Amino acid sequence: MRVSELAERSGVAASTLRYYEDRGLLPAQRSQAGYRLYDQRALQRLAFITTAKKLGLDLAEIGELTAIWADRPCSQVKATLKPRLSHRLAEAERRSAELEGFRALLAGALRRLDELPDRDTPCDPGCASLDAGPPAPAEPLPHARGTVAAATEAPSCSLDAGDHRQRISRWRLLLRQGRRTPRPQGSSWSLPLSQAGPLAELAAAERRCCSFLRLRIDFTTQGVRLHARLDARRRPEPGSPAWQAARLLGALGDDRAGAAEEK
Repeated sequence: MRVSELAERSGVAASTLRYYEDRGLLPAQRSQAGYRLYDQRALQRLAFITTAKKLGLDLAEIGELTAIWADRPCSQVKATLKPRLSHRLAEAERRSAELEGFRALLAGALRRLDELPDRDTPCDPGCASLDAGPPAPAEPLPHARGTVAAATEAPSCSLDAGDHRQRISRWRLLLRQGRRTPRPQGSSWSLPLSQAGPLAELAAAERRCCSFLRLRIDFTTQGVRLHARLDARRRPEPGSPAWQAARLLGALGDDRAGAAEEK
């Protein structure tokens, strides 16, 4: 069949079919006149490509899989596909948790707005203050010798190395749009109001993996502010992933902090 027929039968645009051929995903034969020609198996290959895209695989991964699909047994396709889907599922669950934190933040903000009285006077700072996450659990007090070390143990970040790098990259991109003001015990960031959603989502996610961070979000008439500091009793070990996150957010309370210095 020619490309126009394959496009009609599959519902995939002819331009996309040509692009798939250029990427090596959908090989075609050529007629003497130079037209692309496809056999019936092209429909199956195209269905496989379309399904893989829906599952979140990129074209490079799909190219590897279609090469196996074309020449190897089904069991090898299954063995290659399974870890990729497991990774996508874990990523989807992580994003779902972050979105749930953002949803909870928005719901809390709406409840607070409903509780505020209608006044004819200007808003005061208390009108717009929003906590970026639930308070961290209180540190247990040492009751005997041997428990002091646990209470003063350096905090850590619960993310694995790959997720930590991704989180740091997202913070850098966001904070580059803001302006940092150093504070005696941390930093404040002023960002455009359009970044309130991404900021709230990141802040809620950060509080779940780095409970030693104290994050608060305030809204102003011109933008949104993030206030970042450390729990006074919990300071991460220099150079650790937890320390990197605190430094990037300016929570360490020194002039070395901030995203501007991150390369």
